[in-house]
Amino acid sequence: MNDAMKKVALTIGKFDGFHLGHQTLLSDIVRLAEEQEMTPKILKLVTSDGGIFDASEIDEFLKESYPSIEEVRYITFTPEFARLSPEEFVSQILVGEMNVGYVAVGVDFRFGKDRAGDTETLKQLGTKYGFQVNVIDKLRIEERIVSSSLIREKLTEGDMKSAEMYLGRPYSIMGKVESGKQLGQTLGYPTVNTKLDDSKILPRFGVYSSVVRIFDGNEWHNYRGITNIGKRPSIDDGDKATVESFIYDFNDDIYGFNVIIVPEVFIRDERRFSGLDELTQQIAKDIEYASSLTHQ
Repeated sequence: MNDAMKKVALTIGKFDGFHLGHQTLLSDIVRLAEEQEMTPKILKLVTSDGGIFDASEIDEFLKESYPSIEEVRYITFTPEFARLSPEEFVSQILVGEMNVGYVAVGVDFRFGKDRAGDTETLKQLGTKYGFQVNVIDKLRIEERIVSSSLIREKLTEGDMKSAEMYLGRPYSIMGKVESGKQLGQTLGYPTVNTKLDDSKILPRFGVYSSVVRIFDGNEWHNYRGITNIGKRPSIDDGDKATVESFIYDFNDDIYGFNVIIVPEVFIRDERRFSGLDELTQQIAKDIEYASSLTHQ
């Protein structure tokens, strides 16, 4: 069958982070699409409160874990979109624009003006417009419902192990290496400064033992180091958070390279030091402690 004529197996949601609960929906549309010769796609509703993963990280995740899902359509809550009734949303977007044959959603899915539509509404409209609907229950791990709000809570605490458990993969920060103030070089600890997406949700500010993945144009290479996430109160007291990583035994020029920072273990909070000497001494202690973690 011509791909343009294929019906679409679709899942809809905010998908902030594509955690394990979201992945039950992704796995469902991939399975159904293969069984019924449909094309699996995602309709992602974009909100203004930032995300656990940004668009580039989502693309990388889908490429690695769900390669058959080749399209993510992003919809922003414009005034025009917010005015669509539940049936207008289904008839104009799902049927008219996306040619759905199957829709998988979570039990709390709401849609249309004033969130008037629910899963029962979607099933009724599916019968009217000729597509299947599958409503999937929430996933629980250790008696807790897996949700984006729960993962944000764990990130705020610096509890990276729990965040990883609910995400189904380590939390990470993806971006390009940019030039910083070169202070790390001056102190003897040159750092990789990662350019951030403004909407990115960051974990608890402080120092982490981390993995730094560097893309050389062909493949990713993994290195160990420490990463400082925060506003560097001893240096510039700025309003904008930064992500800086010192990589052990590494001195290559990687400006402009894509990197993925994986903060694994929270070591300490950010704090203001009396001067650069005290800061340098603390960095040495952080490196010694973080290095010991990799040998435990």
